[in-house]
Amino acid sequence: MNVTQTFPGTSCNQCNFKVAEVLDGCPSCGSESTEKVDLKQNGIIHSFTIVYVGFGHMTDRAPYVLAIVQTEENVKLTTVVEDVTNFESVKIGDKVRFKNLDPKIGPIFQY
Repeated sequence: MNVTQTFPGTSCNQCNFKVAEVLDGCPSCGSESTEKVDLKQNGIIHSFTIVYVGFGHMTDRAPYVLAIVQTEENVKLTTVVEDVTNFESVKIGDKVRFKNLDPKIGPIFQY
């Protein structure tokens, strides 16, 4: 599978806050002076859990890694990390890479 080089986000022109969503306003300061930016694909696992019982549209994915990933731009987002072959080997600080955008989940990263 081809890995995308970047994924969309928003940067605030007022306070420089960045978020991994395309928004019309800044969730940090409320400014409407924002612009769409491309976030880099590389990140590290900041925190994680293994979900053994999914719910809703995530039921068929279980078990899976749900993680807070910090990108190179210091944007933290909650995401699913795919392609984990051994759940016991996952640890904080592991490198991950953006894989694709899922319409129901958002950004998906891979191990």
